[in-house]
Amino acid sequence: MFKFPVLLFILSISLVNYNSVFSQTHEIDRLESSIPLIKDSIKYVDVLNRIAILSHMNYRDSCKFYAQKAKAIAIRLNYNKGIADALNCEAISNVSVNNYLSAKYFNDALRIYKSINDQGNVCHVLMNIGVLMSVDKDDKAALRYIYLAYEKSKSLKNDSIRALIISNVISIDQNLSQKKSIKLFKEGLAIAQKYKDERLLLFYEQVRALQIYNAGEKQKGIAIQTRILHKADSLGLQYTKVESYIGLGDTFLDSENTQAGLDYYKKGLDTSRKYGYPEFYLLLSERLYNFYKSHNQMDSAYFYMSLLLAKRDMINKATNKSGYNYMNFALNENENKELRLKENSNLKVIALLGCLFAVSMAMLFVIYRSLRIKRQYGDVQRELHEVAIKQNKELQQTNHFNTMLISVIAHDIRQPFSTIVMLSSVFNMDVDLLTEEEKLEIMAELSETSQKSLSFMDGLLEWIKSQKSGFKYQPSKLILNELIPEANSFFKIAQAKKNIKLVLDIPAQTEFHAHRHMLLFIIRNMLNNATKYSPADGIIHISSYLKDQHTVIAIKDQGAGMNQDKVDQLFKSNASDWENTDDQGAGLALSISYEMALMMGVKIWATSKIGTGTTFYLSRSLKD
Repeated sequence: MFKFPVLLFILSISLVNYNSVFSQTHEIDRLESSIPLIKDSIKYVDVLNRIAILSHMNYRDSCKFYAQKAKAIAIRLNYNKGIADALNCEAISNVSVNNYLSAKYFNDALRIYKSINDQGNVCHVLMNIGVLMSVDKDDKAALRYIYLAYEKSKSLKNDSIRALIISNVISIDQNLSQKKSIKLFKEGLAIAQKYKDERLLLFYEQVRALQIYNAGEKQKGIAIQTRILHKADSLGLQYTKVESYIGLGDTFLDSENTQAGLDYYKKGLDTSRKYGYPEFYLLLSERLYNFYKSHNQMDSAYFYMSLLLAKRDMINKATNKSGYNYMNFALNENENKELRLKENSNLKVIALLGCLFAVSMAMLFVIYRSLRIKRQYGDVQRELHEVAIKQNKELQQTNHFNTMLISVIAHDIRQPFSTIVMLSSVFNMDVDLLTEEEKLEIMAELSETSQKSLSFMDGLLEWIKSQKSGFKYQPSKLILNELIPEANSFFKIAQAKKNIKLVLDIPAQTEFHAHRHMLLFIIRNMLNNATKYSPADGIIHISSYLKDQHTVIAIKDQGAGMNQDKVDQLFKSNASDWENTDDQGAGLALSISYEMALMMGVKIWATSKIGTGTTFYLSRSLKD
């Protein structure tokens, strides 16, 4: 079946100006040498932007430098197209370094291109936004933007941009039918040949090489991939060269030529570092870490994990500095803690090994003198070895817990930020179509969601602090009729889309004695599940009642329900469960909710029947 495997993390992005590519480096050198001779300011800006877009396939930092220089001049000249081209280049240079900043620049460029009716670049930026969404793991949004660009590009007189859009459709849409794939491949290849676009011709040649490899002609497929690598190198297409390293690495690992595959991964990692491609650096360091970890080569695994964490830390610092991503503050702190914990762990292991070595030497001396003392020290050695194994296991579990906790934060915080991005997109792209009342409603919704997001983050950080020694649990009396609407504020838009009705059946002034942020976290998690699994036009019923001197909260949905085996496992998520689930964070969030409830002296359980929905319960004694 004709399918293009997901080997490339992101395809190349360029301005709508396709000429025959003879040599990336020579083209940049020629343009740079022509700069002192240019007298026309508009042409000067265009040349700077051209150098910027060519540089992103070589040195990514140069792309940003020339784009910022072009933008400053274009703003002084009030040259809108030059400003938009520079914003597009700046956005490209920030992909995987600061995706929030990249999205802002893409949207600003899109607004300008629309205002000057530059439909070619409108299609191009829509495609770029789709690629950015794919990098950010939002496949649904990525496909929406890519196909929007694909449909709009059908009406363009100059169809050069379609070859690049089609290449991204082939790469990102993994559900293409065989017939559709073949049609797109032929169309994209014909356009690339028409404009003699060497870079895209290399992409389509890579697709053909993988077809040949998957059809069983493995050596022929590898030979074509190797030829593509040399061609990209000769043209100065460093970005395409890294893509080829990844493809060859995947191919050799699939062929069980492990050393060759790892060598190509390492070459790709070095080239990514040298030319500034963080998306590939993260991808390759993670793949190398996973390989060595799966083969129990922990020294090499720790080395590549340290590279991965250091790069993520650098990216988070860049994003925090720009002020666009509050969530990365917590992620940065956790990654720094993990790095420090790993450093301390290594020191402890070295110290333990040193102690074991010293004890072994002493034992050798004692063995020489006395068989009885030998047996005694043999017992001591075994005990020390068991202690070392136990401590190493505990350190690995702690590291794994921190990694899972970061994933939970990234998973659960996505809901409010998705709301903010969606409302911002509506405000930015359709502002002229909105009434003043609608604008005020959007701004009010943005303000409320932002404030609630900060509150949500505080709750998660409170849980992180609870894992440290010295944490003091401080409960307070909470009014349920005020707390539950606050917890539900993140899900109102999703509930409105499905026409889900939230029914509160709680007596006025009902109190619940608990820690505010922890209880919010638990109820928010239950409401998230209820919203997700409730059918359209469903009802989420929340009630409270007294039973045996206990205040009970019940949250019932009308979802599909589950059998008793699944109910029994709801609050028992462990590391292996988490690694093998598609909904990373959801099961672990229930497990964390269970631990929070225990800390507060609150009982938590669930009942469910298939076809009748699920009910979650929280119960606390009135005497506590």
